[in-house]
Amino acid sequence: MARNIAIIPARGGSKRLPRKNVLPFLGKPIISYTVEAAGKSGLFDVIVVSTEDSEIAAAVRGSGCEIHARSPELATDTARVVHVIREVLDTFARKEQRFDFLCCLYPTAPLRDEEDVQRSYDLLLSRGADYCLAVTEYEVSPFFAFDLNERSEVRRRWPELALLPPWQKPRVVADNGSLYWASVLRFMELGELEGPNAVGYLMPRHKSIDIDTQEDFDMAEFFAGKYRINKKDS
Repeated sequence: MARNIAIIPARGGSKRLPRKNVLPFLGKPIISYTVEAAGKSGLFDVIVVSTEDSEIAAAVRGSGCEIHARSPELATDTARVVHVIREVLDTFARKEQRFDFLCCLYPTAPLRDEEDVQRSYDLLLSRGADYCLAVTEYEVSPFFAFDLNERSEVRRRWPELALLPPWQKPRVVADNGSLYWASVLRFMELGELEGPNAVGYLMPRHKSIDIDTQEDFDMAEFFAGKYRINKKDS
C-alpha cells in the first residue's frame, strides 16, 4: 500500500490579490476547500499546509492537517514551490517518515474537489506514470496566436497550423495550477513537478480556475454557484 502525502503551499504574501489564501469564499476561507478535498479523497497518510503566516495557520488548525512552519527564505516572491516541497519532505524524513507519492494542491483552486484528486491518482497508477498534473483545454486555440510588435503590427506565429481545420490541429492543453502528483523518488531526483513519464488529468474549464486576481475570484464564485460545487453546506 503506497504512502502518500498532500502538500498545500500557502504563503501569506500575495501582490495581485492580497491575503488570497484566506479570503472568504462562499462562507469560509478559500484554503479550507483544498484541505477538505485532500481529506475527503481518503488517499493521504499526511496532509500538510506549509506556511509562514499565522492567520493561514489559524484558518486550517483543527481541520485534520499538519502545519509546517515554512523557512523565511522560502516565503519570498522568488521562492519556488518545489523548494517548499523538498523542505517538507526533508522535515518528515528526519522523523523517519517517507512517502511513495506526493500531491501538491494549490489552495487557490477551490473548485478542484476530492473526485479530481482521486481520479488523477487513479490515472497516475493505471498508467504507471511518475507524474500527473491537472490540465485544461485552451479557451481559444493557441495556434491562432499572433506576434505583436512595438508598432502594433501582427504576424501569425504558426500560419501553417492556424489554417488547418479544427480536427487536424494538434490537441494541446495547459497546466491549470490546481494539482500535481509526483513519485517522491523521481521528485527527489529531478526536483520538479513534471518530467518524463507524465500524464495529464483533463479537467473542465469551469473547475480549472486558479485564483490570482479579483477577476479570477469573481469567476470562481460564479461557476461555484452555476454548477453548485463546493457549496457552504456541502
